[in-house]
Amino acid sequence: MTATTNHSHTVISALGQSARLQGTNQPHLSRVVASWERCVEQYGLDPYKVAFPTVVTQTELKSYQERVEDLIAVAMPEVERLFTRFVAHDYIVSLTDGRGVTVLFRSQNPSAGKCADSGLILGAVWSEELQGTNGIGTCLAEAKPVSIVMDNHFDERLVDFSCTVAPIFGGGGKVAAALNVSTARPSDHSVQSIVSEVVRRAARRIENRFFSRCHTGRDLLRVSQYEDFSDVGVEMRMALDSSGRIVDATPDVLRFLSRKNASLIGQSLFDVTGAGRNVFSSAESAAIEVNGNRFFIRLAESDKRPALAVTSSRVLPKAAAQAPDMKLLVGDDPAMALQIGRMQKLVDRRLPVLLQGETGSGKTALAKALHQASAWSKGPFVSINCAAIPPELIESELFGYRPGAFTGASKQGSKGRIAEADGGTLFLDEIGDMPLALQTRLLQVLSDGEFVAVGATEHTKVQFSLISASLHDIPKLVEEGRFRQDLFYRLSGATLSVPPLRARTDRHLLIERFLLREAAEAGIPDARIEPAVLKVLLAYQWPGNIRELKHVARFAATLAETATISLRDLPPPFKSEGTGTVSDERQIIELALQQSGWNVKLAAQRLGISRATLHRRISALGLIRMASAP
Repeated sequence: MTATTNHSHTVISALGQSARLQGTNQPHLSRVVASWERCVEQYGLDPYKVAFPTVVTQTELKSYQERVEDLIAVAMPEVERLFTRFVAHDYIVSLTDGRGVTVLFRSQNPSAGKCADSGLILGAVWSEELQGTNGIGTCLAEAKPVSIVMDNHFDERLVDFSCTVAPIFGGGGKVAAALNVSTARPSDHSVQSIVSEVVRRAARRIENRFFSRCHTGRDLLRVSQYEDFSDVGVEMRMALDSSGRIVDATPDVLRFLSRKNASLIGQSLFDVTGAGRNVFSSAESAAIEVNGNRFFIRLAESDKRPALAVTSSRVLPKAAAQAPDMKLLVGDDPAMALQIGRMQKLVDRRLPVLLQGETGSGKTALAKALHQASAWSKGPFVSINCAAIPPELIESELFGYRPGAFTGASKQGSKGRIAEADGGTLFLDEIGDMPLALQTRLLQVLSDGEFVAVGATEHTKVQFSLISASLHDIPKLVEEGRFRQDLFYRLSGATLSVPPLRARTDRHLLIERFLLREAAEAGIPDARIEPAVLKVLLAYQWPGNIRELKHVARFAATLAETATISLRDLPPPFKSEGTGTVSDERQIIELALQQSGWNVKLAAQRLGISRATLHRRISALGLIRMASAP
């Protein structure tokens, strides 16, 4: 009997034993067998014949990465730290999205060895449904950290590997990603339990930072079992609206603080925890006790502001102080500068402006810069992400509500985000995702300059400058009946198409300025940039646009050990595995080939060399195109 047959026979023989194993001194074995049972009974997999992992094409991978680009940007420094910590022990580190698609991958040699032969590569899909029991797939299926060690795997081809994985949760408590470390060295569960603690804390740090990014502009509370708040890796997070209601929370907060048969979302922080308003004005932590558990809460420092009462007395920085940001966004593109100048005049006269452009192209930053350069700059800038507000809260979030207007409503009521914008600028981000029912109410506000809060009878008058933004083609949504035509006309007093970074004629200067600005903020005021760095970054197509550039610049500035930013400071996929001219050339050629889908003619044109020369360099550098799944 072959080794493959032996392992498959073990899997089949164990089916139906998971319940019995729960009470043994090997609880991990019960989870493994339960996964084996899912693989056979629910997914119809055969341990004697498991297909090689699907590897998505470069085009598909780019699409998957774009969907989680914010998460990737937050995760990259943590992935880099994990890789540095474990690389000496022959571990790889990877990040997958919620479907198991590998969107970030770090290895000493990504194209060689057991990892590549087994499908542990960028773009591989590791769902439990397709590959059977494996660290990534089983973690995603159970939404829990897990270690799948050697012969715990369903597929015999993976029995040399040990994988420890932790989930990363996104909005609404849904699994957004999985953080994985894997090794082909012999291991056991005692070793992996130590690795698991490191991976779980790294995943929690990513999760908390991602949560904070998703709720930019809200009051964020740090929650911990420890009063000193010294480790982000054991903390939890809550996001509050302007009236102190909980609008989102990380899963452990929901688990620890929710009362029986009552959702935490929509509840007042005071009603849930008893914490008073001093939480929002003090740097000290406050102790709370909920469901017999003691925790400490503290306002996140980066978002510390008077969130429970936003009034017209709140003064934002004047436009002159923000001029460098506008210059950074506009750059030296004459057409862009002309359009921005016109937009500034329109905003001053309260004519609505619609910004259209790809994800990350700088629409939100541009809206803030327009506000700060306008006659409304002394008023508040209120940003509303129309795609991020939970459906059950969207009306009360926008229009506010009277005390006791609905079950779970705050005793103080809520002013509403639109009322908060009075005297300033209202920014409606992702306006194309606003539900049709809310579009009707918004149209009334824009037409009449007044609205009625939920549960109220009197009208509230408001006056503000309006800027909207969307990555969707709004006229097309109108044609499809998904967006009101009259609202579109009301929003688009003027429309600005924000160009993607790859189309900017001043891309070189923008890249340089972002790198130098982030270096200055990192304490390197006189930073230099290696020419090889600019070459690599100019060859890149920037699918995440300005936002991605900002993250890359911040990453490089943070890791720079000298006053010179070099290739070794760049994150994947930019970072060169070695140093010197050949390594630099390899990086540039690989990027050009990837961006052109390995179309040698297009890659040669991008590089400014002949096809014959490029073919010779591909051969000399040993570059091989990774086969795509059929």
